[in-house]
Amino acid sequence: NCSYFKHFTPGQSSEIFEVTTQKEYSISAAAIAIFSVGFAIIGTICVLSSFGKKRDYLLKPASMFYTFAG
Repeated sequence: NCSYFKHFTPGQSSEIFEVTTQKEYSISAAAIAIFSVGFAIIGTICVLSSFGKKRDYLLKPASMFYTFAG
């Protein structure tokens, strides 16, 4: 079984350690990934709208959104 490993010591009984992932870590990692994707999408919208009518002032917020996504 992949979730268990045994540690044998000479002359003593074996100890079994259970390796489990904590659910709170996976939920928080998923939330951070969703926020990252959201910031990347907002940054892309800013970059694409800056090309339309030469709105160069939108490139600075786009770079901040990309930084937050990283």
